Amino acid sequence: MEFMGSQCKFQEVEEFRVLGQLVGCLTLCCVEQEQEIWQSAVEGLHHLFSFMQLLKSKMLVKHGAEYRQILKDSQTERAFWVTNISNITSLFGKYFNPSESMDFLLVAIDGVRDSSVHDAVTARNMLHKILEVPGLGLVRVSEAVRSIHKHLDSISEPLARQELLRALLLLGSQFSEEVVGTLLGCSLSCDSVAAEMWKMLTSQPKSTEKILRELVSRLQGQAPRRHQLSQRPAGVASLAEQACRQEVKELFPQLYVALLFHVTHTVQHTASQEREHNQEDTAAPLSPVRFAVKAMEALLLCAGYKEQATFMMKHGRWDLLMSSDTHHKGVCLLARAMVSLNVEERNWIFHHVMAILNDRDDRRYVPAVALFIQLLKCPDLGSELEDAIVEEMSGLLRDPKTMVRWLALKGLLNLALHPEKVGKLQHLLPDVLERLQEVDRDLIRKAIAVLKHLLAGMDRQSASCAAVQVAAQLLPLFHDVRPGSSQEIPSNCRHVTSKLQVLSITLFKDLLELVRGPNRRQMKEHVLQSLVPLLLLVHDERPNVSQVCWDTLSSAAQFLRWHQLSGLIQHKETWRSCDCLVIHYKERADDFLGQTTAFLQNPQTPVREAAIRFLGLTARKLDQGSQDKLDAICDNLKGLQQDSKSSVRCLASQTIFILEAFKNQPPACCSLWTLVHRIRTMCTAESQLIEAAQLP
Repeated sequence: MEFMGSQCKFQEVEEFRVLGQLVGCLTLCCVEQEQEIWQSAVEGLHHLFSFMQLLKSKMLVKHGAEYRQILKDSQTERAFWVTNISNITSLFGKYFNPSESMDFLLVAIDGVRDSSVHDAVTARNMLHKILEVPGLGLVRVSEAVRSIHKHLDSISEPLARQELLRALLLLGSQFSEEVVGTLLGCSLSCDSVAAEMWKMLTSQPKSTEKILRELVSRLQGQAPRRHQLSQRPAGVASLAEQACRQEVKELFPQLYVALLFHVTHTVQHTASQEREHNQEDTAAPLSPVRFAVKAMEALLLCAGYKEQATFMMKHGRWDLLMSSDTHHKGVCLLARAMVSLNVEERNWIFHHVMAILNDRDDRRYVPAVALFIQLLKCPDLGSELEDAIVEEMSGLLRDPKTMVRWLALKGLLNLALHPEKVGKLQHLLPDVLERLQEVDRDLIRKAIAVLKHLLAGMDRQSASCAAVQVAAQLLPLFHDVRPGSSQEIPSNCRHVTSKLQVLSITLFKDLLELVRGPNRRQMKEHVLQSLVPLLLLVHDERPNVSQVCWDTLSSAAQFLRWHQLSGLIQHKETWRSCDCLVIHYKERADDFLGQTTAFLQNPQTPVREAAIRFLGLTARKLDQGSQDKLDAICDNLKGLQQDSKSSVRCLASQTIFILEAFKNQPPACCSLWTLVHRIRTMCTAESQLIEAAQLP
């Protein structure tokens, strides 16, 4: 057509592939200031109408006369088109198919921009009229949503912005699924434009519920693939700031759970990306993880959980959610809000979470466990659920993921808040005991806390039997040091080790009071095995460790009904207590030596020194014919001749000298006790042996 070659401003449209796009552009050009342009556009519409008569004769036959009259009345004057542009739009719009209607709509949206070459008022009228067409059918709605998001910020004319947002509201009410999905993907961090669009979508009560339910559905759906990660729960933060608070409150449990799962997925994906690119998260204010957490904060505030939001804000608790290492702890803190919900809401969440745990959905498993264990605090959980809960907890305690096992132990502590429920938990004792063999110290500490509650809730006979089992697992924890290290523990790290030692030794002491009747004989063996570690650890430089060892030694002596040892311990006579032990149980000398050898590598100098001295005391009970055992002791001590502390080097060298002399001396000439006694007289500054030991 000839008009296509005119100077009309068609350059913004690359190709007129569809009828609606062509009609839209020609209509906008009909009101241009330059006469040549608008006359060419009018001529184009004449030709286009003739074309439409052929293409869609059945539709236009009824209104063809009406259109011809409009064209005749216009007398090709621009003023006519400016006044009647809405009527022309309406006339053409009635006969567009859904795809053509969308093309026309997109042209109108593009025309209302401040930078558009077309008349913004005309474009706004076109947009207004096409939206009023009865039974308007549309396809490719996502294109319109993206176009609105792209151009809204570049439109300053108030009525034009209002009309554009009205178009969005119409699309949202009819095509909520596509609109929500597209808008979630429009903006990575929910900029001001996206926020305004969400506000418009929830400005009407009827549309608000549809939008919220679709948002919940999106968040509960399949995890977005990597290339779709830009789809953030941007709507939650924006909706929470708007006037739809009642609708948010009604859907709060669903929104809360869905958004929590989304935060977890975002954290996991971000951590995966960091590992792949070998770079750390910059924690930018609008990073995906940070904004997902911001959305959760906005949701809590909107639903009336200001106290929980403030709690998370203090001391950087929101930051726990943003790190993959501490995310599960942050989820536990955040899940406290659930306990404050009413019974109906909690029940919905509880059964929903149980279903997720049964399905073993890895993407949502950890946050589901965190929610589950926090809900166990609620006193109104039905008794009919107890068996299912115990069975679930048993599986969680044996889960391959460390954080899940940690959460399970925390859940048991929550259940233990209700004494009437502790009886059911006794079946989990074997699973909890296995956790004492964990590598993670924090997890072991949790297990010890759980054991205290389980034992406290048992009857006397059951507690007595269980105490023996627990004691056997606690003994290895007394000497909780880094294996193979002979360095001192830094002062800022000592509490990490000492806390676990104090907890394990204290629980062992408490167990002694629970043992009754026939279990005493079994417990006696564990008590004897505890004496050497406790006597050496009283030299620990940390007062809390040293004191709990003295207290436990006193209880152990009373349990053994050993009055002589009780008196020595009461006066804290360490070496007389050691000598008493070695003399009284000389048949256990090999066991004592084996236990003492482990302490030669203790990070603390006083403990290593005590271990060397105890080796000397214990070795006197060996037969002179026990050459292999004496050689093994000397070999262990030779390793300490290179120790960083001169006092340890000195003591190790002198003890080796004494033991070598003992091996070479006839029994009648010199007793081992005499040689051991020389340690006290030879350890002086004037000794040549000490001087040699102090050489680098």
